[in-house]
Amino acid sequence: MKQGLLKYLICPACSGELMLSQIAQADDGEIIEGELKCVACLRQVPISHGIPRFAQLENVGTDKAATAKQFGWQWQHFVQTDELYGDQFLGWVAPVQEEFFRDKVVLEGGCGKGRHTQLAARWGARDVIGVDLSDAVETAFTATRGIENAHIVQADIYNLPFPRIFDYAFSVGVLHHLPDPRGGFRSLAGKVKPGGHLSTWVYGAENNEWITRWIDPLRERVTSRMNPRSLLQLSKLPAALMYLATKLFYRPLNRVASGAAQHLFYNEYLNAISGFGWAEQHTIVFDHLVAPTAFYISRDEFEEWWREIGAREVVIGWHNKNSWRGFAEIP
Repeated sequence: MKQGLLKYLICPACSGELMLSQIAQADDGEIIEGELKCVACLRQVPISHGIPRFAQLENVGTDKAATAKQFGWQWQHFVQTDELYGDQFLGWVAPVQEEFFRDKVVLEGGCGKGRHTQLAARWGARDVIGVDLSDAVETAFTATRGIENAHIVQADIYNLPFPRIFDYAFSVGVLHHLPDPRGGFRSLAGKVKPGGHLSTWVYGAENNEWITRWIDPLRERVTSRMNPRSLLQLSKLPAALMYLATKLFYRPLNRVASGAAQHLFYNEYLNAISGFGWAEQHTIVFDHLVAPTAFYISRDEFEEWWREIGAREVVIGWHNKNSWRGFAEIP
């Protein structure tokens, strides 16, 4: 933990000020082991392996703990990087562009292995704080340790340890894995200061009926309950089929005969990921099979989320014809 993070933190129990009460180990500007303490309610928050720990899996609900455990394993295994991450991220948060991040204080709800935290920091954010409940924070901390304006916090998205101070918050591919996606959305929006902005990206209900009918029952009853190491091996078969299809059919046909390619099954999405190599495509398949909880959100429901918080100038986009992205100003 960098000491510069402290000015953004508050006690999630009473909103009191936090002080750095102990530094047991420090290294190259990072507090590796130590403790934070609330000056009001005296709550103690450990700093362990460089990360302030506002939540532990044993103290959260069963659904959240199961999801965090599975994704925590995933993001400690799939640690690869890819030059396409930047364009992919901008596709999820459009109409936001790189320059939008400049000089902003940014919050990421569900940072996984930290790849978007890195991008936001690289694109000029004053500070970007990546939050995750899972053990993925270990990977994210390693990935961002040398970046002065990047910070990682372990916390529950429903009980974030921040006041309403952020210029911009975003959540990509996280809310639909929560037991209450709308509640997570409201919590994240509640940390954006008036006039700031929020982006979210979620699975769409539309055009994904084949997943909810055929894949979801298998995920719920079988694959999400498997040992992740076993699922890692099992998922290689569907990943190999998808990899071959994207490389041999979707990508070439979209390049030479885009009109004909539009008739291919799930073309927009499979073409969008066709540039990724084996490791990333395997990650995508594993990601869809490992989650105990996954919701598919209709456009009507997604629009309602934004109306409920009174968002202004809402821009909702249909992304790859299988998901929804939203961007708006927070009042």
